[in-house]
Amino acid sequence: MGKKITSTTTPAETGLTAAKATKPAAKKAAALKKANSGAAFTADDIALRAYFIAEKRQTQGLPGDEHQDWVEAERQLAAEAGKKAAPKPRAKKAAAL
Repeated sequence: MGKKITSTTTPAETGLTAAKATKPAAKKAAALKKANSGAAFTADDIALRAYFIAEKRQTQGLPGDEHQDWVEAERQLAAEAGKKAAPKPRAKKAAAL
């Protein structure tokens, strides 16, 4: 077995506190969450949709490749997410005479 190496310096001796040590990680996580908050779908969702697009394209004998299928899957999912997010316009009631 190898030797267990322990640190003899404490975070206080290095000038780092627990809050300072975790702050960069928290900033990265917050930035990543903010960047992903706009997308209502994941890469797995895109991959599954692209698979079905490719399957349909191949059975119909249409030309294309995986890249086109992926881009089309992203387009479709973005359009569907946009429809869900947009509020439906209310029908105007006819004025009673």
